[in-house]
Amino acid sequence: MKRKLLTGLLALSSLTVAQAGGLLNNTSLHALYLRSLARNASLAIDATYYNPAGLVFTPDGWRFSINSQTVLQRRDIETTFAPFAYGGGSATKRFEGKATAPIVPTLMASYKRGDWAFSAVAGVFGGGGKARFTSGLPQFESGVAMIPTITQAIAQQASGLANLPDGVLPPMAKVGLSRVLNPLKAANKYSVDSQLEGLQYILGLQLGASYKINAHLSAYLGARLSYAYNTYSGYIRDIKVSGEDGAMHSAPLYFGALAAGIEAAKPMINGLPDAVKQKVQPLLGVPALLAKNSTDKHIEVKQTGLGLAPILGLNFNYEGLNIGARYEFRTAIEVKNKTKSNDSGMSQFADGARVANDLPAVLGLGASYRVLPTLTAAVSYNHFFEKDARMAGDKQKALEHDTNEYLFGLEWNALSWLDVSGGVQLTRKGVSDAYQSNIHFDMSSTSYGLGVGLHLTKEIQLNLAYMISSYKDHTKEVKAYASQPALGITLPAKEIYSRKNQIFSVGLDYTL
Repeated sequence: MKRKLLTGLLALSSLTVAQAGGLLNNTSLHALYLRSLARNASLAIDATYYNPAGLVFTPDGWRFSINSQTVLQRRDIETTFAPFAYGGGSATKRFEGKATAPIVPTLMASYKRGDWAFSAVAGVFGGGGKARFTSGLPQFESGVAMIPTITQAIAQQASGLANLPDGVLPPMAKVGLSRVLNPLKAANKYSVDSQLEGLQYILGLQLGASYKINAHLSAYLGARLSYAYNTYSGYIRDIKVSGEDGAMHSAPLYFGALAAGIEAAKPMINGLPDAVKQKVQPLLGVPALLAKNSTDKHIEVKQTGLGLAPILGLNFNYEGLNIGARYEFRTAIEVKNKTKSNDSGMSQFADGARVANDLPAVLGLGASYRVLPTLTAAVSYNHFFEKDARMAGDKQKALEHDTNEYLFGLEWNALSWLDVSGGVQLTRKGVSDAYQSNIHFDMSSTSYGLGVGLHLTKEIQLNLAYMISSYKDHTKEVKAYASQPALGITLPAKEIYSRKNQIFSVGLDYTL
């Protein structure tokens, strides 16, 4: 049970609020992305991130953009585990999690003159919000749910001792044994208060320069400085079990009182025949163990770290066709712990310890073509090199393959003051059963984006966008979800992971 509780706390280290991108990267940095999705060949202001090499094929002058995303995400786990029935419900229980990011801002700027263009992007390139599980997680509660499972198994194994002849087990010993076994047998219900909360941001500042090599080809060289800021807090507390009076009692106090009574009865226990003592002593040690493992557990950790990565880009432009390419190198980040509380006992959360927190390398390719004077079609492809990135707990080793994204978009200049666009994004992730955990689970998805661009003046454009993602449920069956080898208990479980994701965005572009 203790291992279950501590494993749940350890999972906090991989908590993240994914928006758009792979498992760790955030590519949702501009409203134009959300409303048309395929942006890797863009020549608009969002090219400062998606296609910086293409900026030299735009008019001379300054351009600026400010954007904000609002992310609403649901993460639910439906778990079937027999001991959950001891909590007063059924063996199947649904645990609901909410991940929110009310404001995720991005600032973009570019200056183009002649064959040169200079650009800057400041935003959230990974993480980007807070996730909260107000009723805990299956892996937390499963440890608590095992308490009644253990007490009932002990009571059943020990029930035969009470029927031993008086010559083997004296009457007084039977009375003492019943004073322990009856309270254990009565502890067949549980309750627990648990909550988890995590926040992750990887803030970045990207600077670079683009150069037009000839009339059709350009190149970009830049770099991004990233700052990781993570906070994790959680607790498992107020564990209660039912007693002989039918009321709920504090588990540490309830089992602690039993353990104290056993301690006082040790002289009598020592006087039992050896054969009986060998059967009784392991059973009488259970209350002390349950009292120790049902105490409150807390964790509160802050992590920070820096990383720097170069970025390369190419662009080809010919009449109505534009092709862009971008390669972001892996951002190697190690975050350092500042720990206020760590009841988990895990070295990963020790004060001053360093933990891997890389951003994977990214290859982005795209093409756009002006089908009609007022209609542009675009396609893009993103590959996230996640198996080469260092994740907490080496989770990258459990991936079957890197994430691949396929994006398609259309933009229509409907009126002189109105642009309308829409797109589809297919995200295929290489997650496996071994990769998925209660806090950090992810699945392949299909996303749909749409929105409008309003030309308020010649210099100012307002963008409004919405994207929704549909995820495929992931079913994970575990043969040994919880076990007590000493009691011959091994219990399976089935978990069904599901997610829903919505992003709203508003942005303002200004041309000077």
